[in-house]
Amino acid sequence: MIRRLAIWFLVLAAWSLGLAQDSGSDRPVVARAGNVFVTEQEFLERFELLPSFGRNRASRLEAAKLELLYSIIAEKLLAQQAAESGIAKDTLIQIGIGETRKLLARDELYRQEIIQKVSVSSEEILRGKQRAVRQVSIRFIYVPREEDARFIHSQLRRSADFGNIQLDSTYRAVRDTATVIFGDAEEAIEQAAYGLRQGQISGVIRAGTGWYILSATAIARNPYYTSMTPDVLHERVATMLRRRKERNRLDEYLVDALKGKTGYARPAPLRMLAGAMQEMCRESGRDSVVFLTPQRAETLRGKAGPAVDDTIAVAGERFWSLGEVIDRLAAKGFSIPQTGVKALPARLNTEMQILVQQELLAQEGLRRGLDTIPAVRRKMEMWSQYFLAGGMKDSVRRSIRVSEAEIWAYMKSLDSGVAVPRVQIRELRTDSYVEMQEALVSLQNGASWSQVVSRWSNDPEAKRRGGLSVFFPITERPPIGALAAKMDVGERYGPIKVPGGVLFFELAAKSAPATSRDTTSRPDRAYDDVRSMKERRAVTLTLARLGKQMGFEVYTDRLRMLKVSPVPMMTFRLLGFGGRMFEVPFVEPELDWLNVDSPGGDVLP
Repeated sequence: MIRRLAIWFLVLAAWSLGLAQDSGSDRPVVARAGNVFVTEQEFLERFELLPSFGRNRASRLEAAKLELLYSIIAEKLLAQQAAESGIAKDTLIQIGIGETRKLLARDELYRQEIIQKVSVSSEEILRGKQRAVRQVSIRFIYVPREEDARFIHSQLRRSADFGNIQLDSTYRAVRDTATVIFGDAEEAIEQAAYGLRQGQISGVIRAGTGWYILSATAIARNPYYTSMTPDVLHERVATMLRRRKERNRLDEYLVDALKGKTGYARPAPLRMLAGAMQEMCRESGRDSVVFLTPQRAETLRGKAGPAVDDTIAVAGERFWSLGEVIDRLAAKGFSIPQTGVKALPARLNTEMQILVQQELLAQEGLRRGLDTIPAVRRKMEMWSQYFLAGGMKDSVRRSIRVSEAEIWAYMKSLDSGVAVPRVQIRELRTDSYVEMQEALVSLQNGASWSQVVSRWSNDPEAKRRGGLSVFFPITERPPIGALAAKMDVGERYGPIKVPGGVLFFELAAKSAPATSRDTTSRPDRAYDDVRSMKERRAVTLTLARLGKQMGFEVYTDRLRMLKVSPVPMMTFRLLGFGGRMFEVPFVEPELDWLNVDSPGGDVLP
């Protein structure tokens, strides 16, 4: 028998360990929340790439790991409940998930079409290192037109002619000096400069918006690159060359990828937006830089009027209204320096071009199914649960109601001198609903309150006063005080079950409180505080109930084995084709639910 028990224990231990390491996939896990597992990879990413107070102390690392893990478990529990309760169909949640999917699909498109199609050979790196350790001092002549550049070049015989040749003003030529350093200049200029010997003149070079003629005046060692160790120099040069090749590949790909695609901004709404922004900048004349905050975005919407719903841009299958573009610019952190107000129309046109191109590329990424590859799907799983958990919290918070009595009770707790509104009621309390029914029939048939109370009330004090109570604060006699606070004089309520029987009452009078001089006790501020506390409590109770219903586990041995750094940071993901996003979803601390032993009542909305 003992041997059988030992074997059974080993089987259970092996099954538990296997669950912690695999959970039906190839990814080891550190916790379970209902039917969802928290993988080691997700935990490490969200621990290392997000900020946290107090983590810089080595003694706090293990506690910080547990706190983060329990908060992630809370997120997973809320996400599952959101999926089960239909909150996942909420429009805002779907928009959040959809936009994140687009960003990741576009980023993957860049990876496949740009990064993976660029390579740097060892010969290119060797040539780059040879250039990097040198810098070339040059004199140059810049001319906007090719024919003028070629004529000037034909007049140059030697390097000294650079300073002597007369340049006709009609050429609009510029003569100057510069130092060409590897990686800093345009590729065509760099290529020509490093191919020159001292005193040699280059051919006519196309670069930027015009044509250049170069002459090398001196070649010296570059102190920045020569100070590097060989391996660092190799890495820097390889990175520089790859970056340059990616830019060239990007230009080629965009021409091909956007060919035949529909994407444009409508001039009239764009001019209206630029005009509204310019007016907003004039109204904010004291600010050297005007940031498009959510409040200013609302101001812009007001200035646009009915046109806020007009289509301002088309990007493939997407149509953006003026209001949507304002929201996008605000979310992007758009800002306008006062010195750039006049150039705002041209800048907005460029912004719209970028937004349209990014949307078209995102649609291409989705069309090719790049959001379904394992790496992107794993990221989307994490982000989807984040959005669902947020939607579940919002649903719980929206279910909260704050009564006037709760507000005044809170104000009274902050300041004992606060005068709470008081009410007076006529009340009838009976032992049973049957007696109450008989009393109410009598009241309807014309009997007075004092007659009805005298005959049916089981409250001696109420009988003595004819059912009329003394004035009492609305914070007392719950739930009667809270109910009376919302009633008008003469209005009746009930019957309701109360300690001692069944109650029916009529509001007889109200007394308004004197205004408090303490600004911290104002009802509007008190309302915000009470609502915040009730929302926090509701989320805590919801999590405690979900944890009890769905179950959760922390595999502490696996968690303890994970090595983490004590340096917290907020990490952004630079996206292909422009833009950025948080590398991982932020984790809102959720620990209070662990201290709720047995949540009672129906918490979920």
